[in-house]
Amino acid sequence: MASVKMESIYKQFGNTEVIHGVDLEVDDNEFVVLVGPSGCGKSTLLRLIAGLEDVTSGEIEIDGVRVDYLPPAKRGIAMVFQSYALYPHMNVYQNMSFGLRLAKTAKQIVDQKVRDAAEVLQITELLERKTERTFRRTKTKSCHRTGHCQGS
Repeated sequence: MASVKMESIYKQFGNTEVIHGVDLEVDDNEFVVLVGPSGCGKSTLLRLIAGLEDVTSGEIEIDGVRVDYLPPAKRGIAMVFQSYALYPHMNVYQNMSFGLRLAKTAKQIVDQKVRDAAEVLQITELLERKTERTFRRTKTKSCHRTGHCQGS
């Protein structure tokens, strides 16, 4: 994982200021959730950290290195969207490790990072399952448990 520090972050789209001086520090291995109504700036903040949007003013550091001027590929960080894309021909482990393998990370490090993340997410027992089977089954279980089924 990595630490993230944002100091006096402002973001404008044209004349409209959408991020108003955010100061945020997330320590290495800390788990943070951004919560708020639609349109309050959660996704914009994440896009700024990932480098998918330019900061109007302020500084962003990842692991103590200033990155707000770097392109996304040079930041060593990624963003997962709400409408996620999984590779159905891969198992959960392969999907989770895909970005690290693409970056040619050492196999031992990839394995450790995937297993650590799976433990935190409490999905270790799902690592060898095909993604399509896993999430179809999870959705069905959730549907039966809650009685609320969308698109079923």
